[in-house]
Amino acid sequence: MARAAEAGRLRYENLSLASLSLGAGCIDVLSFLGLGDVFTSAMTGNTALLAIAIGQGRVLAASRSLCSLLGFTVGVVLAALLYAPWNAQRDGGRPLTRILLLELLFLGACTVLWTASPQPIQGGAVYAVIALASLSMGIQAVGARSINSSGISTIVFTTGLIHIVMSATGRLAGRRVAMKAPSDHGHLPAFAAYGCGAVVAAVVISHYLKLLVWMPITAVMIALVCSVLTNRREPDAA
Repeated sequence: MARAAEAGRLRYENLSLASLSLGAGCIDVLSFLGLGDVFTSAMTGNTALLAIAIGQGRVLAASRSLCSLLGFTVGVVLAALLYAPWNAQRDGGRPLTRILLLELLFLGACTVLWTASPQPIQGGAVYAVIALASLSMGIQAVGARSINSSGISTIVFTTGLIHIVMSATGRLAGRRVAMKAPSDHGHLPAFAAYGCGAVVAAVVISHYLKLLVWMPITAVMIALVCSVLTNRREPDAA
C-alpha cells in the first residue's frame, strides 16, 4: 500500500514538473519572439540580453530585459513568503497548491491582457505583459522546489543537462568514472518537456498566437490538479 502511494506521488510530481517545464519553454519563445527579444523565464539569457542592450546603447531593449528581471525577482519573493515555514504549515508542509494558485492569478492576467491587446503588442502593454509573465515564472521557480528535493528545475536547465550527461557517462563508463554520477531521474523529462514547449511555440506562433498564449496557463492548471490529487492521496496512504 505504501509503495503504491509513493509510486502515485512520484507520477504526479513528474507530471507536474514536465507540465511546468513545457509551459516555461513555450513562454520563453513567446516572450522572445512576441515581446521584443526578452526572456521571462530564463534569467541567465535575459541578463545577457540586458548586458548586450546596455553595451549597445539600446535603451528600450534594456528596459524590457530589466522589467523582466525585476518581475521575476518579485515573483520569487512572493512565492518564498508562501514557502516559508509559518505558511507552509497550513498546507501540511506542502505549499505547492498555494504557490500554483498565485502563479495562475498573475499568469491569467498576463494571458488575458496579451490576448486582448492588438498584435504586435506595443506601448505600456508590453511592459505589463513582461512584468506579469516574468513574475509568474519567478513564482513557478519556487513552486518547483516545493515539488521535489532533487533540485529539478522547470525554468533553468544548465544544471539539469549536467546531471543528464554525467548520469549517461557514468552508465556507459561504469566503474571507470571516479566521480559519482548523479541520477538523471526527473531531469531528462523536464528538459525534454521544456524543449517541446519551445518547439511548439516557435512553429505555431506565426499563425495561432492568440491560442498559443493560453498554453502556459493550461500547463500550470495541470500541475495544480496534480498537486491537489497528491494532497488527497497522502491522507489515504496514512
